[in-house]
Amino acid sequence: MTTGTMHPLVRDYLDRLRRAGRRLPDRQRTELVAEIEAHLEEAVPPGASDAEVLTALDRLGEPEDIVAAEQPSAPVDDARGAHEWAAIFLLLFGGFLAGVGWLVGLILLCSSRAWTTTDKLLGALVVPGGLALPFVLFAIAGTASGERCVSVNNGPEQCTGPGAGSGVQLLAVALIVVLTVAPIATAVHLARRAR
Repeated sequence: MTTGTMHPLVRDYLDRLRRAGRRLPDRQRTELVAEIEAHLEEAVPPGASDAEVLTALDRLGEPEDIVAAEQPSAPVDDARGAHEWAAIFLLLFGGFLAGVGWLVGLILLCSSRAWTTTDKLLGALVVPGGLALPFVLFAIAGTASGERCVSVNNGPEQCTGPGAGSGVQLLAVALIVVLTVAPIATAVHLARRAR
């Protein structure tokens, strides 16, 4: 049906459909209008009366209703409520509260419907205690890394400095970095995956 041979009521209907379809992606809107136009070519014979055209258009329904049916359903409300944010926060920082805070975070994580079982396992197993464990290890490494001097048989002091165990210290620093990054990455993952 060309624009010149199209019944004025059909042309008006398709214009309304295009306007209502502005909320749709361009390709989807174009396909929808083409589909409705093809349907109307079959349903409305050339030279149809206004009554026949209105009957065909009534069967289709309002253009706004057709577009609404084409739109994806409204997204579910963000499930990341206070319960989920508390779980994420306590999994990350709860270890500083004598470990009890981390356990509360774990309970909140497991009781939430916002995450899959895999997400819950990840949150529970990646660095239990959250950031408290690397903090304690860092404090221990800081006190153990200083220069030590020992006097042997009341003779001159022999000192061992940070260079003495640099391989072990490097490994300790790498471990602390991994243990710091892992719970942060897990918290970010949980925040993104909450549905």
